[in-house]
Amino acid sequence: MKTLILLSVKILLVILIVSCTRTDESPDVIVDIKVSKDGYSPSEIYLEKGQVVLFRIKALDEGIGADYSKKYYGHCFYILPPYDIMVENIKEGEIKEIKVKMIYPGKFIFTCPYCSGLFPTKGEIIVK
Repeated sequence: MKTLILLSVKILLVILIVSCTRTDESPDVIVDIKVSKDGYSPSEIYLEKGQVVLFRIKALDEGIGADYSKKYYGHCFYILPPYDIMVENIKEGEIKEIKVKMIYPGKFIFTCPYCSGLFPTKGEIIVK
């Protein structure tokens, strides 16, 4: 029983920490990112800890496909944990936005899980 309670507390803490990264605060920085089958541009992004960043992601091509009846199509933008932020189904020509508070210093991979293994869609965020 004690183990179950400790596990529940750990899970709750992880949820609270991860949810703190997505924000409605005004952005300090705007980062425009283009994604295509050739990758992300820019593929390296330098930020400061504590900044609120508005990521604007534009798909330059159809990514894994333009069949919008499927669950997954186009491109996505995923910052791996501890940020664990995902913007899904970005159509060719479309721009999607997400605001993130950069609370963890370090190097973090962002990628398109849809395209991984098919196209070189990977980049790095460096938070100082």
